[in-house]
Amino acid sequence: MGRPYLGRAHARGLDVSVLDTSAALGWEETKAALGLGDQGYPVTATDDEGWLAAATTALADGPVAGVLGFSEPHIVAAAMLAEELGLPGPGVRAAVISRNKLMQREVFGRVGLNQPEYLHARDARAAESFAASRYPVVLKPLFSMGSPGVRIAADHYELRAWANEQPANASFLVEEYLDGPEFSVEALIVDGVPVFESVTAKTTTVAPYRVELAHHVPAGLDAADRQAISTLLRQVIGALGMRTGVVHFELILRSDGPHIVEIATRTPGDYLMDVIQAATDVDLYDAAVAAACGLPVNLPPGAAGTPPRMASVWFPTPPVGTVSAVEGVERVEKLPGVVKIEIDVAPGDEVHELRSSMDRVGMVVYQAPDRRELDAVLARVRDELRIAVTA
Repeated sequence: MGRPYLGRAHARGLDVSVLDTSAALGWEETKAALGLGDQGYPVTATDDEGWLAAATTALADGPVAGVLGFSEPHIVAAAMLAEELGLPGPGVRAAVISRNKLMQREVFGRVGLNQPEYLHARDARAAESFAASRYPVVLKPLFSMGSPGVRIAADHYELRAWANEQPANASFLVEEYLDGPEFSVEALIVDGVPVFESVTAKTTTVAPYRVELAHHVPAGLDAADRQAISTLLRQVIGALGMRTGVVHFELILRSDGPHIVEIATRTPGDYLMDVIQAATDVDLYDAAVAAACGLPVNLPPGAAGTPPRMASVWFPTPPVGTVSAVEGVERVEKLPGVVKIEIDVAPGDEVHELRSSMDRVGMVVYQAPDRRELDAVLARVRDELRIAVTA
């Protein structure tokens, strides 16, 4: 995840201190990406204390131009370091709130923003009482990264089974289920003001897990819906006190307007940065590095207007079982319109039930001048790529 930022920093003439686990720093791809002036610092524990301890060592080795946290486990530590050093960043308050789903609900509720009804449940009995007249409901761990652990429960049997799987004494959120199309906003914020924003449409599985199967940029919304989403983004940023950085804001669009799902004060996963660049020519990897260092952000002319192309990322979904063959990857790489392909399984690997983004087996990013041709590119990809599975 961090290698694109490393490359963009090098392009700007910056040396980089990389904080990561010892295993990740030992990967051949990571070692090959490090420049002569770069340094790796192993993190022995991936809680806030572990990240900060590694940073203390790094800080002793020289002055720092910027601090960039791009993944959920380290955004609070990165925000603390940026604030301590007087450098741009999201701010500690915004980072802490974004890491806790209950804090988000409380903060956004106090300023009257559209979001689901919810209960902070400390046991299954309280959750069942809240859910009794609301099924289906959404069940969420407070601190999970992305979708792992999130489930839609259709009745009290499913709710009770999910609650019994949670760690002992762990509280959780029970939320009203909002039916409607799902979107996300990826936005660059500088000094509290969005300077670039892009809306992504999602294609997901059905309940109970709603895992993303594809993302599409631009989202194909009418002007009124785009404006309503943009307004809500600014309200959310204001409520968080978000200062500088890229945010990933998820929402559901209903007849009465957009409703908040959650926001992360970090760059998104799911290769959305690559999709956005393929559609808009905006390099959010470079923008994130520049913003963190207080450098000028290079946005192409017309970045605020209609994107010159359409782009998507598609996640193949083979059936559950053991992979027996993977074919066509090299042919897909050469197809016109294909930007990037990564397949993360090989013969002998297991394909699991699709319960979260962690269960996906790979992706293809592709682009085209219009939706008809975009669909045609995906059809060609599907024709060439084969992931064979035996039950």
